[in-house]
Amino acid sequence: MNITDYLVTKRPFVILILFFACAIVPNFIYAQDMMGKTGLLKLWDGLKQKQSEELMPHGKALYQTSVRKAKQNIPTRLIPVMENEWIISDGWELGTSTQVLESDISIFSHDFNTTNWYNAIVPGTVLTTLVNQGVYPDPYYGLNNMAIPDTLAHMQWWYRVRFNTPKESKGKRIRLLFNGINYRGEIFLNGKKIDNMAGAFVRGKYDVTSYLKENGENVLAVLVSPPDNPGISHEQSMLAGQGLNGGQSSLDGPTFIASVGWDWIPGIRDRNTGIWQDVRLQIGGDVVIGDPHIITDLPLPDTTKAMVKIAVPIRNISNNNVFGELSAKFEGVNIKTAYSLKPNEEKSIVFDPKDYVELNLNNPKLWWPNGYGAPNLYHLELEANTGAISSDKKKLQFGVRELSYELMINTPAKANHRIAYTPADVNNGQPIFDYENVVLVGDPKKQRTIPTLYSNVNEEAVFEQLSNDDPVGQYLVFRVNGVRIYIKGGTFGMDDAMKRVSRERMEPYFRLHREAHFNLIRNWTGESTEELFYTLADEYGMLVWNDFWMTTDDTVEPNNYDLFLKNATDVVRRFRTHPSIALWCPRNEGYAPQGMEPRLAAMIAKEDPTRHYHGNSRFLNAINSGPYGFIKDYERYYTQIAEGFNTELGAQAIPTANTLRKFIAPEDLWPINDVWAYHDMHHTTHFFNDFMDAVNSYGQANSVDEFAKKAQMITYDTWRRMIEGFNSRLWQNTTGLILWMSHPAWPSMTWQTYTFDYETPGSYYGVRKAQEPIHVQMNLPDDKIIILNSTRESYSNMTMTVRYYSIEGREYYSKSAKFDVKANAKTDCFIPDIAVDKLEDYTLVRLELKDRYGKVVSINDYWKSKAKLQANKELNKIRKPKLKLVKVKTQGSILNYELQNVSKELAVAVKLNVKDKLSGEIVLPVYFSEGYINLLPGEKRKLTLELPHQSIHDFNIIAEGYNFDSVILL
Repeated sequence: MNITDYLVTKRPFVILILFFACAIVPNFIYAQDMMGKTGLLKLWDGLKQKQSEELMPHGKALYQTSVRKAKQNIPTRLIPVMENEWIISDGWELGTSTQVLESDISIFSHDFNTTNWYNAIVPGTVLTTLVNQGVYPDPYYGLNNMAIPDTLAHMQWWYRVRFNTPKESKGKRIRLLFNGINYRGEIFLNGKKIDNMAGAFVRGKYDVTSYLKENGENVLAVLVSPPDNPGISHEQSMLAGQGLNGGQSSLDGPTFIASVGWDWIPGIRDRNTGIWQDVRLQIGGDVVIGDPHIITDLPLPDTTKAMVKIAVPIRNISNNNVFGELSAKFEGVNIKTAYSLKPNEEKSIVFDPKDYVELNLNNPKLWWPNGYGAPNLYHLELEANTGAISSDKKKLQFGVRELSYELMINTPAKANHRIAYTPADVNNGQPIFDYENVVLVGDPKKQRTIPTLYSNVNEEAVFEQLSNDDPVGQYLVFRVNGVRIYIKGGTFGMDDAMKRVSRERMEPYFRLHREAHFNLIRNWTGESTEELFYTLADEYGMLVWNDFWMTTDDTVEPNNYDLFLKNATDVVRRFRTHPSIALWCPRNEGYAPQGMEPRLAAMIAKEDPTRHYHGNSRFLNAINSGPYGFIKDYERYYTQIAEGFNTELGAQAIPTANTLRKFIAPEDLWPINDVWAYHDMHHTTHFFNDFMDAVNSYGQANSVDEFAKKAQMITYDTWRRMIEGFNSRLWQNTTGLILWMSHPAWPSMTWQTYTFDYETPGSYYGVRKAQEPIHVQMNLPDDKIIILNSTRESYSNMTMTVRYYSIEGREYYSKSAKFDVKANAKTDCFIPDIAVDKLEDYTLVRLELKDRYGKVVSINDYWKSKAKLQANKELNKIRKPKLKLVKVKTQGSILNYELQNVSKELAVAVKLNVKDKLSGEIVLPVYFSEGYINLLPGEKRKLTLELPHQSIHDFNIIAEGYNFDSVILL
């Protein structure tokens, strides 16, 4: 993400002018200091030398101490995944390359001494292990990351594990599978070298039958090396600012390029080096099943039928001719076919619906994005037999759905015109769009582009011709199963800064995305490319915008195109069965470099002709990225920012005080200081001063608790307004918004909807409100009330009511009207007919939408005043309310409550939490249906709570709000 590109071109002298204009003086001085007489650094090139001491962050609290754990003798476990497949777990050890070189005994000897090694976490990174073993403190707390040396990014490490050959392997072939090593791995088994791996996202698959001992213990050792260009970590501080995003790590291509440090994450000291994905043993025969490709086709607009085509690569790994049978089974389907393979031959076996009537499904259970239907999944089992012996099995999930896309293109015959296409219907294995020859459209200063076509593309045969009169114009539109999907997107910059990506840790984040009504997650620069990420996206109905490992096009380019393409090819083959993946994109904010672009496009067209390959994440059938901070003129979100399709729009997102205390020591909690800056509180950028003025418009904050509470008021409104601005122009020219970001990689102060500990601050509930499937809102600047329906259902005779209340809770204006609300559309209601001179100084505007049966569908509140932010102090006049919570009933894991304001005072921005009675700690994650709500005197509100299965049962429910401190309700 480039903080300046949304305002200026990429010319260095213009960037320099902007730096001065925005008063980013510390960054400018810092760049001069680091470069000396050689001039300014480019934004993306990173540091050339370590920054000076005065620019380093400093806190009052000392680094936390850590105590080295004694290494334990932990036996290895082979954890079954499925029949004849195991994960090698628990017994891994980690040591330095020096420890191996200095030993007189071979690392493969049973007498090799690993007493001074570490018990390694696999899957995991080197840093994950070292923190777990007490070598270094938790890098997420305070400035602890500064206590960890950057030299870790320059070290080689040995992983070692001992295991017995499975008894089931007798007479069979044994395969070893590495699902991911960052960045290079030299693999040795029982003293013999197996292979080299390079790139974090390629798998290593090896027949190791001849290397393993039939009886006795095997020793597997892997020498792991960090990325070749780890760069120098920038340390954020109040003086140094956010730093120069990324740096030399981009040269390495297929790695976690953000781990050198960005404006939302510090430099991760080992650059996520390690065996970061699991290692497996598989046993079978001479025939191995490769990565299948599943194509689902619907005869749209009819969705009551579907055709499923399954292409299965199989390979003979022996020197003999083999004959056998390949079978495919999923719900209600059981088909098979015979095959023959010559020595070392590979071929693709295709189960075609033309030949197998079972693959023509009636009334299929379709996969839909969140909000448009259920994300139904089918469960496929493939098995290759040689005679009566099972040679290989593969199990996976897939979804029946069809992806289509609308966009504007340019051709010599038709100039600029809108088209739609379904890649699965084209299916010719050749690239369609020429991204090396794009065409500017509209104002050239905005740099917006549309693609041209390769000369061999027959447009009439490939595309559906659309009307150029459609107000969405040039912008990208996603269709799923023939239905336009209004994109409500979030972004994973990285799943976790230390790549701790277990299901237990990651699933609540996806659940929070679903609860906030997202339907797409952007996998920014491919930092979260692992099986679990896509599996959870499948299960929670999240489309995935999938980038590869390059950032903005004014940065350094990958050194090794062949390595990049090898990793990219393996990623596409490995994950193409996941219904969630919506498109492939070469990089963040730019086109693939010259020479790589046609190769990447050709590879994707061949390996996955069912999805769109989109050549740039900004400008191309989209607008520019940003802005990324608080905008004091809210109207701009409606009048200037809301346009087309935007892949990056964000603002500050301050955690609650309870969360802040989890990662900042008491000494550094207040006032805002370098520790806050280290956790991404950028005082030099992103309209920081405007944000602070907005927070302090409620009165000067004098403590962390005051600041956090007031910040929630601002962040709730800001994140809601960002989305509601786009909502206001649904299908008139806006087609989707992807927030920057939704997910934090570590404890942060910005660009997040929830926080690292699963807490849901103001930003979360602002987003959740604005993205309701059926949503009523008031637009700025004209106060028009509209209803957004982003579902496939139409609703008749809905009642929309607007009421104005004084801060005493007195209603002084009301108007109601009935509307028919069409599916997947915006319905204009009316502008309240109240004169400006009739407005109270400070007003609560309540919008309420009910269905034809009188059930409340959407409630949305706005604080409105003549003086805008300057009047926020009026809220301080409201006295403390009294709340009452009554449990209504329990439905499975869902608890139903009724929350009532039993006082005569407004209850402002009420937030509920669950507190463990025994420990007194807030329990997370939990899932409340409401947050930061306003309750009128005497008002009752129904809400639900869901606790995870593993959570405690003896708890209190507490409430806090703007005008009252934490109280126990139950």
